[in-house]
Amino acid sequence: MLNLWMRRTFSALLRIEEILLSTSVLGLAALTILNVLSRSLLNQSLAFAQELSQFLIIVVCFVGLSYATSQGRHIRMTAIYDQFSARGRKRLMVLIASSTALLLFVLAIYSVRYVMTVYQLGGISPALRVPYYLVYLVCPVGLFLSAFQYLLVVVRNLTSPGVYIAFDKLDKYDEPVSRES
Repeated sequence: MLNLWMRRTFSALLRIEEILLSTSVLGLAALTILNVLSRSLLNQSLAFAQELSQFLIIVVCFVGLSYATSQGRHIRMTAIYDQFSARGRKRLMVLIASSTALLLFVLAIYSVRYVMTVYQLGGISPALRVPYYLVYLVCPVGLFLSAFQYLLVVVRNLTSPGVYIAFDKLDKYDEPVSRES
């Protein structure tokens, strides 16, 4: 039952992250092309282009953090990790994922405090007139989602055989490339 709930939650989060990331990256590309065309053909830059680009980059950064975690694409330094047995690697992975989740939760709480401060200050972007706190809300959401992804890794490692680096990614190495003579 727990495994089914985790799998459905993971799939839903993954789909939302994919939509947000693809929309943001395509939006950045379209905005950049549109701004270049506007400058080239009309000799005038779009006033909102830089602002919107910054907002989209914030989305890509923080949602991308969670997506990379869900895909097991985070930075791993495995020199010590590789020296352990499978059981030791599993224990170390639980420790690493737990401590990373805890750190991300703490960072998310600090980012919530920051967003609340920005809200109280009432800053508004000059071109689009968007309150800054709405843009910065992506930061705690991305950090919380990343922390949740790491918690899923912990639960998966505690309930399933094998060592998982992400909820549905087993820790395995690619086969070395062999040279044919």
